[in-house]
Amino acid sequence: MRIICLCLALSTLAAAGQKPGHTGSSGPAIRLASGTIAGKQQGNIAVFTGIPYAAPPIGPLRWRPPQPVAAWSGVRDATQASHPCMQNVNGTDTFMAPQAAAYGVPYVARPVDPSEDCLYLNVWTAQPAPAAHLPVMVWLHGGSNRVGSGTESGYDGSSLASRGVVVVTINYRLGVMGFFAHPELTAESPHHSSGNYGLLDQIAALKWVKQNIALFGGDPGNVTLFGESAGAIDATVLMTSPLTTGLFRRVIAESGPGFGLAPEQNLRKMEGLGEAVGKQAGGQPGSQIEVLRKLPAIQVAQIEDELIQSQFKGYDPNASIVDGWLLPQSPARAFALGAIQRVDILVGVNAREFSAFRTAAAAAAKKAPQSASKSGVGDQVKLFADTARPLYGSWTDMAVATYMTRILIHGAPALDQASNDIVAACPIGAEAALTTSAGQRAFVYRFDRSVPGEGESALGAFHSLELPYVFGTFEARTFSWLPFDATDHKLSDLMQSYWTNFARSGDPNGPGLPHWPAWDIGQEPYITFSQGGDGVPQQDFSPIFCHLSPDRLKQQLVNY
Repeated sequence: MRIICLCLALSTLAAAGQKPGHTGSSGPAIRLASGTIAGKQQGNIAVFTGIPYAAPPIGPLRWRPPQPVAAWSGVRDATQASHPCMQNVNGTDTFMAPQAAAYGVPYVARPVDPSEDCLYLNVWTAQPAPAAHLPVMVWLHGGSNRVGSGTESGYDGSSLASRGVVVVTINYRLGVMGFFAHPELTAESPHHSSGNYGLLDQIAALKWVKQNIALFGGDPGNVTLFGESAGAIDATVLMTSPLTTGLFRRVIAESGPGFGLAPEQNLRKMEGLGEAVGKQAGGQPGSQIEVLRKLPAIQVAQIEDELIQSQFKGYDPNASIVDGWLLPQSPARAFALGAIQRVDILVGVNAREFSAFRTAAAAAAKKAPQSASKSGVGDQVKLFADTARPLYGSWTDMAVATYMTRILIHGAPALDQASNDIVAACPIGAEAALTTSAGQRAFVYRFDRSVPGEGESALGAFHSLELPYVFGTFEARTFSWLPFDATDHKLSDLMQSYWTNFARSGDPNGPGLPHWPAWDIGQEPYITFSQGGDGVPQQDFSPIFCHLSPDRLKQQLVNY
């Protein structure tokens, strides 16, 4: 995630308010403990959007754990999407535009309208009745914990819901509003913790699901938490928190390992950044948070961004923090010790994840060449080695030397492969190995499908490309510029069958599907979603120099 965050530039933020509305809608209605909501019917699917799961985290509630929703009278309109949480006004378009350009397609950014009042979720269900007992899938969106929202059209849950599951997508606090630590915040917390507010939002949404989803036809005892990129990282990290006990039974993590990318951030380190932000904002020791809570969110974000560019280079302000409460220890150490929630996992990686970040970084450098990195080859090699070391251990130097030689000879494709192996595939394999060692099942995949066209050779199966297949949203604006064909629709049908089967029973297999074996350390089985649109069982998942023996992993990771 630290490498991902380096590839996307922070931009100006904007704020806007969100006011709950009321309606006389005749659409499907649900009576919650907090009040009645009315959604809309889309074919056979009932859709409810903009449902509050926590109080707006504004004013004195900024940088506090999410608080209960205030009850309302009458019928609340649940047909309009909420504002996304505070972020760059271009949202995920900053990432997608360079990928479209590689295919020779114009991609015009549509500014989003972010707000601090953003803690809302959306539900898709085919059977909104308590007796349905359908499996539930709760989605955590990607975007480096800095951009994105659960309201994006690419996350429309209709196709998945038509397969007999209830789909929930959520917003959670992002950037400096969601992951800000400060000693004054730690002091005012009864848990002596600060930061991780975005993760606490996710937990609050899961608690809402447990309390309310039966009314929408869902089974509160059969919840699968699934996400992509930062959402996958967060889902895996939540497996290591004692606060999530009983909130989900399974995890699907697409292109986002929860550990393996250098030592985790600790509270004291991130409090130092927070104090620097408070000082730059003009706050005096002991009253900095009072000052910061009065500033517009955009101004706080700009101050933090400037400090990271100057004094705090290498800090990741949008990642989870080992705070002693939500995260008593690093996720790597928790997995090593088996101190994880007893849940089954389905995890995987795209074949060329980092081609997209390389393309996005190049586009950003053209727009602002003065901000381009001036680090030398030695600095780059050190970064590569530091990233690899938690999992590669004594093999790190040999692995880095091998990859660097390949990069010098083969260029960008070799760079993409090296990044994929070290930052994605090896950590994902480690998660599977340690989850299996803890007595649970793990299913591993690699997404190889690349879309034919002008940009195929440069991008391949790039980061996030699996999303329209998982959700069946090829027509959504985010990916509609790609020339999808019948092969893609066939693969989407296959993947949705695997994903919903796993949500239903903890096993992705089903009638008519290629057999997907669970992970075992001897053969390291996985399934490839191939260029031809098929599921192809494979073995020996681990990349070169990545040794996934659980005993070795435990010894290597216990100190991270």
